[in-house]
Amino acid sequence: MIKKLNPSANFLAIFIPLITGWFVFYHLIYEIPLFQENDFIESFSITLASQANILLELFGFKTSIEIQGDMVVSKILDYEFQHGVWIGEPCNGIKIFGVFGIFTFCLKSRWFFKLIFIPIGIFILHLLNVMRVASLTYIAAVNPKILDFNHNITFQIIIYSAMLLLWLFFIKKFTNS
Repeated sequence: MIKKLNPSANFLAIFIPLITGWFVFYHLIYEIPLFQENDFIESFSITLASQANILLELFGFKTSIEIQGDMVVSKILDYEFQHGVWIGEPCNGIKIFGVFGIFTFCLKSRWFFKLIFIPIGIFILHLLNVMRVASLTYIAAVNPKILDFNHNITFQIIIYSAMLLLWLFFIKKFTNS
C-alpha cells in the first residue's frame, strides 16, 4: 500500500530535484556549446542594459553600453563618475527567473494558472530588474560610494520581496490548499 504524501512533503519531493537540476544546469550553461555560440547570456545582459538605458534616456540622461570581457557595462555619460554598472551573471536575473518558475510550478494548482502566472511573474521581475539596473547606473554616475550597499542590500531586498509577494499572491488566489 502506497502512503500519500502530505502537501508540504509532496511540494518538497518535486521542488528539491527540480531546483537542484536548475542550479546544476545554470552552473553548466557557460560550458554548453549552444549557449556559448549564440552568446545567450551576453545577449540577455545587453538587452537588460539597453532597456535600463532607455528608461534613463526618458529622464534626459545620455547613456552608453560597453562590452568588457563577459560583462556588459551600462553608463551615464557626461557625469563625474564613469565606472558604470557591470551586468553579468547573476545580475541579469536569469537565475532568479528559474527559481521563481520552479517554485510556482511545484505549487498545487491548475496547470492553466501556472502557465499564465509564471511568464507574467518573470516579466514583472524583469521589469523590476530593468528599474534596478537603471537606478544603479544612476547611482554609479552620481555617488558610487553608495553603489555596493544599494546593489547588495537595497535592491536584493526589493527583488526578493517582490518574488515572495508574487508567490504569496499565487498561493492565495490559485492554489488548491
